[in-house]
Amino acid sequence: MNNRIISLFGITGSTVCIIAYVIFSNLLPGYNHLTQAFSELSSIGTPNNLLYALFGFFVPGILITIFSLKLVQLVNHGNVKRYPFILLSFSGLLIAIGAAPMNYENFSALTSWLHIIGAMGSGLVFIIAGFTISKQLKKDPYWANITKPLIVLVWLLIVSGFFRESDFSGLAQKIGIFAYYIYVSILSVKAYRFTAPL
Repeated sequence: MNNRIISLFGITGSTVCIIAYVIFSNLLPGYNHLTQAFSELSSIGTPNNLLYALFGFFVPGILITIFSLKLVQLVNHGNVKRYPFILLSFSGLLIAIGAAPMNYENFSALTSWLHIIGAMGSGLVFIIAGFTISKQLKKDPYWANITKPLIVLVWLLIVSGFFRESDFSGLAQKIGIFAYYIYVSILSVKAYRFTAPL
């Protein structure tokens, strides 16, 4: 699989999620971007919830899982530790699991548990992946120059988490989510421009 195909998995995953959010949040009357959670668009009882679960969680998660597993081939000719990239791919898989619709009237429901595990787990795993991937990228001069902005995005996700209980909890959550997808997009664009032989 060449670098441009690999990169398209990451770019498409990020783009699909953001487009889905823009479309479905505008289709839901009264949805408040500042206070309401990302997950509410796919929650049980919400119009178009299964479509949003598919395009807002499942498809992006699977695409990012594939991208992350293949990305390791492009860094230092594959001569890097693989576990950080596996962790990033696992964060994508957890996003896909988060497609299970949240039931805000029954937090003990199976779909609610799956959604919580997927949504929260993906963020926690991403934080570990984000810090450890940077160490591997520094081994390759081509990738080393993006480590600083990537680390900033990891910290942005962490800091946004402290505002999840504020009056702008929805905004804080979305800042963290978009930081994740921008992180993946930066890696994807860099992978697209990669020219060294695999």
